[in-house]
Amino acid sequence: MSWEQHWVDANGVRLSVLESGPADGPPVVMLHGMRDVAESLLPVAERLTERYRVLLLELRGHGRSDQPGCYTFEHYLFDLNALWRARGLSDAHVFGHSLGGQILVRFASVFPTLVRTAIVVEGLGPPDRPDDEAPDGWLTGYGQHLLAALGAPTRQRPLPDLAFAAQRLLANNPRLDPAEADRIARVATNRQADGSLVWAFDPRIAMTFTARTRRADTEPFWRNVRCPTLIVSGDLAHEYWRAQFPVDWDG
Repeated sequence: MSWEQHWVDANGVRLSVLESGPADGPPVVMLHGMRDVAESLLPVAERLTERYRVLLLELRGHGRSDQPGCYTFEHYLFDLNALWRARGLSDAHVFGHSLGGQILVRFASVFPTLVRTAIVVEGLGPPDRPDDEAPDGWLTGYGQHLLAALGAPTRQRPLPDLAFAAQRLLANNPRLDPAEADRIARVATNRQADGSLVWAFDPRIAMTFTARTRRADTEPFWRNVRCPTLIVSGDLAHEYWRAQFPVDWDG
């Protein structure tokens, strides 16, 4: 399967996008999750390229895309708009996983004419915490959350090797096939100039969730989505969030 890499300029931020499939095919844009890379979606994307023009965007702060240090949903929406312009898209089917799904819902709401259909996979975010239901309950622990999100280190700590990276992926995703974990570890890490191995994301992406967003806060976006939408969520999603949030991704 042949994938061409292109670059999109989003007001000075260079974004990587992989593209495959017939140039005249219906476009499908696929958005990965937080701390992920475009190639993580290949098992799904490669099933589409015979018929569709598939574009795998690497979100800012991830993979080969620039790491400008500013990561809000508004930035991601701006980047998607830049992708549409740069790659000549009028509208597209859009697939979003996890963070990509949350971005997709906002994009489809704010730019309804650009999204033909939406597939949101595990894109509802973590469940509300018990104190979120109380008046001003979201303020509980907000100071510590704010300091942790905006005080994230600007550089990753080195990983011992690829095998360790694969084991970290398996620890976070116990149902992941070990061979797939090995593949993702190779594309989700970078070898630095000094030879050290690090995850291919900017730790500062934690600022995306500086505000403790509740489900109720996203309802206006959901209500304004006009395109046909498929929502996919696994039976174990809530158990995952309870067991895995927050996750230490450092070495």
